Amino acid sequence: MVAVFLLTAAGLMFELTLTRLFSATIWYHYTFVAVSVALFGWGLGGFLVYLYASARPIKDVATVIVVLCLLLGALLVAFPFGILQFPFTPERLTLYFGLSLAPFLVGGAVLSLIFQRHGADSNRLYFADLFGAAAGTLLAPLAISLLGAESAILAASIPTALAAILMTTALASGRRATLRALAVVGLIASLTLVAVNVRSPFLTIRDAPQKALYRLLDEHPRAEVVFDRWNAYSRITSVQGFDDYHVARLFIDSDAETSVLRWDRRNDSLPDGAGWFRALPLRMKADPKVLVIGPGGGTDVVLALTAAGAKVTAVEMNPLIIDAVRELGDEAGNVYQHPDVKLVMDEGRNFVERTAERFDFIILGFVDSWASVASGGLSLTENYLYTQDALEAYYKCLTPEGALMIIRWPTDIPRLVANSVSFLTERNIRIPEIGHHILAVAQREPDDGDPVQSIFLLARSRIAPEMVDRILEGHPQCHVFHAPGRPSASPYAELFDGRLSFAEYTQSFDRLATPVDDNQPFYFADQKPYGLPHFVMRLFSLPVIAVVVFTILLLIGVRVSGVAAPGPRTTTYFSALGLGFIICEIALMQRLILLLGHPIYSIVVILFTLLLAGGLGSAYAKRFKASGIGDRLMIILPSIVGLVLLTAWGLPALVQAAMPLTLNLRIAIAAAVAFPFGFLMGMPFPLGLRAAATRENGPPVSALWGLNGVASVVGSIATVVIAVVGGFTVTFIVGAACYATAWLTRPLRVDA
Repeated sequence: MVAVFLLTAAGLMFELTLTRLFSATIWYHYTFVAVSVALFGWGLGGFLVYLYASARPIKDVATVIVVLCLLLGALLVAFPFGILQFPFTPERLTLYFGLSLAPFLVGGAVLSLIFQRHGADSNRLYFADLFGAAAGTLLAPLAISLLGAESAILAASIPTALAAILMTTALASGRRATLRALAVVGLIASLTLVAVNVRSPFLTIRDAPQKALYRLLDEHPRAEVVFDRWNAYSRITSVQGFDDYHVARLFIDSDAETSVLRWDRRNDSLPDGAGWFRALPLRMKADPKVLVIGPGGGTDVVLALTAAGAKVTAVEMNPLIIDAVRELGDEAGNVYQHPDVKLVMDEGRNFVERTAERFDFIILGFVDSWASVASGGLSLTENYLYTQDALEAYYKCLTPEGALMIIRWPTDIPRLVANSVSFLTERNIRIPEIGHHILAVAQREPDDGDPVQSIFLLARSRIAPEMVDRILEGHPQCHVFHAPGRPSASPYAELFDGRLSFAEYTQSFDRLATPVDDNQPFYFADQKPYGLPHFVMRLFSLPVIAVVVFTILLLIGVRVSGVAAPGPRTTTYFSALGLGFIICEIALMQRLILLLGHPIYSIVVILFTLLLAGGLGSAYAKRFKASGIGDRLMIILPSIVGLVLLTAWGLPALVQAAMPLTLNLRIAIAAAVAFPFGFLMGMPFPLGLRAAATRENGPPVSALWGLNGVASVVGSIATVVIAVVGGFTVTFIVGAACYATAWLTRPLRVDA
């Protein structure tokens, strides 16, 4: 049990660290495929054990387990040596995933062998499995923050060496000494490599040509990295020496960037700050009270101070960004220590939902991280900033004369307008009247998708034509999408003068311009017809194709070799459990991010609670007699279906009601929501394994382990597709349908 605990902890550490590594080197979408590869490897390892053991029974299982533990540790150590030697490019994707697959494959083989050998005790083993996974979810962010992602992967080999040492106690004396010595050497080697790499990094990310960080370094040979640190959900790199105007540029996961202006707190040190395009709306009011969400390097904070003499509340959730700016000191004007700046460490949407303050301006300037949350799912923290529910929350926090200002690109204007129209019409405001509250302009006329700075302004009071003239004064080159009292571009003019219906407006663009809400918060998923970019769909197809090809080869191999295979009912049961568990897990994590307000909490609170509760549920189910498993599942599986359906419709209201509460209370609520999910979902899989192990001539446990793992691959990808296309409510319903299918195909008879 302790060995299973250590192995799954190592596996989760590697899996979660891998998502961070890929997000910082290739592109954040690829991290989700990394999770799929991990799940596929776990399942594939079980299948290979099943096929090998069926054709050629393993005589000394204990020795094989120890050897595989040692191999797993060696592969984890070798992984960074292999993957960090080359520049990271998508063309090497097959190499990356092949290198990533090997440790998971070996880990899946070890665990399936242990479950195969002790199938009648599956409940206790699954308890250790999920407890280890829960521990891994805590160890991964801690190791990444303290050691960096590269060293954290090396550290994942430490638990495997400990597992090997433990498992040598089951060996005959002759082999025990030799293998234990190898395990001890492996443990010492892992500890040494971690210590050396932390002190003097020799294994580190060298280059990723498609990332903005490395393009900047290539274009400016004199530029240098002055700050490069990891935390649980990002890598922040600060670069200086690329020009004289900026003191530094910060990169999130090597790509999303935010600049730090060279400023000494005197207005004349920032020439014509009031005339900057992104500062134009600040002309609407003198000495305003300003809220800046996601200030990053502080550009919008500095402009608010210099252009409008504002009192600024800056809400930033990433402490590494603040640390990087503070290390620049006087060169950056010590902006976050300015007497007129109040720094709040929080997630912006969460802060707005809880604060009682009112602001003259709420500013979001290019707030997106282009990074994955540590769970491997597509990033949702910034998506929740741009839904129509978010715009309504900002609207409520404005003074009567206040305005929301979002600085982004021309491609954002259609959906921002749609979101605004959608929530304001629900307040019984007619569309022509809404047009008097919206200003949307670009710095110049866009040309073929040219990324031109654009401002979207939503004001609580009417924007008078003379105010538009005042805002745009001195910028005759501005391109007007829509402005009260000025000729507007199509289709905005037709929408706001009544010649075009709202539905016709949303369909008139090349990309999706339909409003998005918190149930379907994928603001950046705008490629027709369903929102998912074509390259992402091709990317997601890779693991699905791998699963299909492997399944076909498996069926051919089973037929040719004559190996006994699980029947259709058993196959459906374990596949449905694999699909249902991962679908409900991901949907619950993503839905509760908004409540907790920080991506790291989705790991530390939700995933940890799910896995911990799942382990407790598995241990509790140990008391059920083998002969009564079918009857117990008759109660457990419908209970899961009911819980999932209740959550599908009830969770949004709970989240909204709990948003104003303190962090500790919100954490308690999230854990209370996740616990019954984990407790109930932790029972059906080990009970099914125990039923198979107890039944005479039952299917091999290793094959069932593989079925569950491979189904999880499809489930992890299906979750993203379903959520983007149909929303989280539909995703929960699909998860409930999977458990209903498992109920229909549950084991009916177990030999006592």
